[in-house]
Amino acid sequence: MKNTVKNATRHLVAKAYETFAKGKKAISVISLPGDVWELENYVLSNRDFAYRFGTYYSLDMILVERDEVIYRRSLTGTHVGTPINVNAAYTINQYNVTYKNEVLNESHVKSCKSNNIFAWFDFCGNPTSENINLINTATGKNVTYIFTFNTAWRMDTNVDKEVRDLAGLHENKAVAIKLHLQKLAEQLGLTMVWSFDYVANYSPMISVCLSNDVNVIADKSLQIDSVNNSRKNNLSKRSANVITKAIAIKRDLSPVYVDVKAKMNDDSVCAKHNVSVNTLAAVKVWITMGK
Repeated sequence: MKNTVKNATRHLVAKAYETFAKGKKAISVISLPGDVWELENYVLSNRDFAYRFGTYYSLDMILVERDEVIYRRSLTGTHVGTPINVNAAYTINQYNVTYKNEVLNESHVKSCKSNNIFAWFDFCGNPTSENINLINTATGKNVTYIFTFNTAWRMDTNVDKEVRDLAGLHENKAVAIKLHLQKLAEQLGLTMVWSFDYVANYSPMISVCLSNDVNVIADKSLQIDSVNNSRKNNLSKRSANVITKAIAIKRDLSPVYVDVKAKMNDDSVCAKHNVSVNTLAAVKVWITMGK
């Protein structure tokens, strides 16, 4: 793929994996390959190299894809015919690789066969609490975890509250993600190996690597800290309380429907259910549409 930023990032991740693999007898890998399977093929090649030249280690790899279209496209050609994605077809066909059409969660980490876990949580989306909290699965394990998040999210989305608060304080979303992960890492005895922000396909991103592996921590060439602390983001002024209230009202309109259909007057409906005139009008439209 001719994208220098993405190529450089994948090379860095591959280098981190090579460093992590040194001296180990067993490794588990977790990844979100999407349409690009370069890291997954690299991991298999690294294992093959170790097997051929006397430093064998066992490997199991869990790959997750939540998008059913991408999942099925990756499976095409794994059994018969010409594959759409040759790299995907080759990887999935390996006996030690599991490919699932699921949303990545802590159960995938728990299913790893080895206590040495290398994971690239390449979410590319918002830093939700569910995704960030995967860092807690490092407890009791030897890990190298790489998180990738988008930094163009709105303050009124499903972003983790701690990250939102830090973004408001520093006016910088990348810094907010970095600081929150760093705090969690320190609590878990993990070291921040790298953190850098970049732009890929016009989307601002951040990559953060956390590890307690002695090889990875000792490798100075992996240590990068280039998050732009001076950049200021435009932040939404809407508060989490306003958002939560709006969602709650939207989700609890069934009693309003009942009273409107019973011909209760508008003022009484609004007062009884604490809804606005606009919300009441929307309810009436839905009733008219037969909803």
